[in-house]
Amino acid sequence: MDYIQIKKYANEILKNKTAECSYIEYKASEKQLDKLLKTICAYGNNYYNNDIQYIFIGVEEENNDEQKAIPVLPIKGIPEGRLEKCKNTINSLRPFLYPNVEFEAVSNNLEGISYILVIVKRQTGGPFMVSEKAEKDKKINLKPGRYVRVEADTRLARVDEEYDLLRKFSNFHFSSIESTGASIDDLSIDILREYFSKTSTRQIGDGMGKNELAKAMDLIDKNDPMDRRVKNYAVLMFSEHPEEYIPYAYTELIIDMFGTKRKMESKVFKGAIWKQYYSALEYININFLNELVIREDGRSDNRKVANFTYIALEELLANAIVHNNYENGKPIQIYISENQINIVNYNKPLPPIRISDLNERTFFNERDTENPEIRDMFKALGIIESFGTGIGEAKRSMRENGSPELFYKVFDVNDNVTSVVIPVNDEYYEIKNGTKPKKKIWVENETKDFKQKILGSGYTKKIKQNILKLYEEIGTEVFGNSRVVNILDCSEVTATSYLKRMEDDLKIIVPVEGMGKGKYKFSK
Repeated sequence: MDYIQIKKYANEILKNKTAECSYIEYKASEKQLDKLLKTICAYGNNYYNNDIQYIFIGVEEENNDEQKAIPVLPIKGIPEGRLEKCKNTINSLRPFLYPNVEFEAVSNNLEGISYILVIVKRQTGGPFMVSEKAEKDKKINLKPGRYVRVEADTRLARVDEEYDLLRKFSNFHFSSIESTGASIDDLSIDILREYFSKTSTRQIGDGMGKNELAKAMDLIDKNDPMDRRVKNYAVLMFSEHPEEYIPYAYTELIIDMFGTKRKMESKVFKGAIWKQYYSALEYININFLNELVIREDGRSDNRKVANFTYIALEELLANAIVHNNYENGKPIQIYISENQINIVNYNKPLPPIRISDLNERTFFNERDTENPEIRDMFKALGIIESFGTGIGEAKRSMRENGSPELFYKVFDVNDNVTSVVIPVNDEYYEIKNGTKPKKKIWVENETKDFKQKILGSGYTKKIKQNILKLYEEIGTEVFGNSRVVNILDCSEVTATSYLKRMEDDLKIIVPVEGMGKGKYKFSK
């Protein structure tokens, strides 16, 4: 450890009056042995994967109008003559932890006043627990078990948190282990070949049989001498009926039947989970996503507004599938009404990510996933473009559409749920429900069919997004090769290829006469 830098940083924490949190604890003295022991145990388990965690001994705490548990300055400190005794007392707690938690108790000084700093860095070899003899010791009298620190609260881990700790320290992923009921016979050769045809590794699949393909993709359990047992992610990705081996491995769409006598309707998407993604996305896009081209009175230009953005839907649905815990026996559910789309997983994000992070942040470079192999395969398919950016892209698309911000619902700490809401665009909803003044807004046309032609094409996700970008930025204007170059920041050759795709394949642009060679406009 670089104690000089750690001590400097610790003093900055005190000077800034940083409140207690998942990696900071203040204690006036070393006498509360039970609280010290459970905090060291919780720091060892490190539920939020902090790089380093601190206990400041000799520092009292107070509350103010804005924060709780901030350090009192100047600090109380510990007399020089008691520093070694204090360290010995803290070190005497080591035998009550199992396995051993590596920590250091060092002395530090702030403005001439000494205190003890207990330093716990990221551990291996856990989970850690307080042993039974801690409860029998009269000086400690602490209930045995595994402790976690959630925000600034140190407590015994709940059952689901203990499971999180076991998975974390063993690097366990349900999708990565051997299936209990499926074999190589339950994988579809057609789905395997279709996957290869859609990925950059498609040449590997030419002329290969099912077993060869499965071995090439590491789908078979390496400890099986018969090469028949397959892993759970193989079943999820390449079985026609994964729900037969992994219960509820499907996506359920629940529709609020607005404007009809029927209150709710349900539709289930089964099959390989990446095909579930495409099927659910296409169904929702065709039936529930719409876009208006509108013009304000007195203006010649127009603009577009969608009820729900396609980018938000595709990013958040992919996110739900990749981060779903398929061991929990519950489906992914999508609730749709006039006012919102709500995508629900019955599991929380893996630590260190919290629901509050999903609401506040746009990039998650440190996020772990329930299904690492599935995440990588979704990236190979082009469903995911880069790791940790999907939520940020969804939020950006909502802002650009003028929609309210998407949000993750905050539940009780004991609820194992991740539920994200895509609200309807207010202007779209007001126009469609007749509450927007007609004299100011004119609906030029609805673009659902037009956009579906683009999204339903066989092009890659990137090409489809670029064509949509061209349509959204150009609208009804006349354009040529140079405009495509400027919008996509591409070469003239690439721009020409886009024009050819749009004119010859998609037939969504038409030549414009009388304005020079190579001029086009989007057809309605």
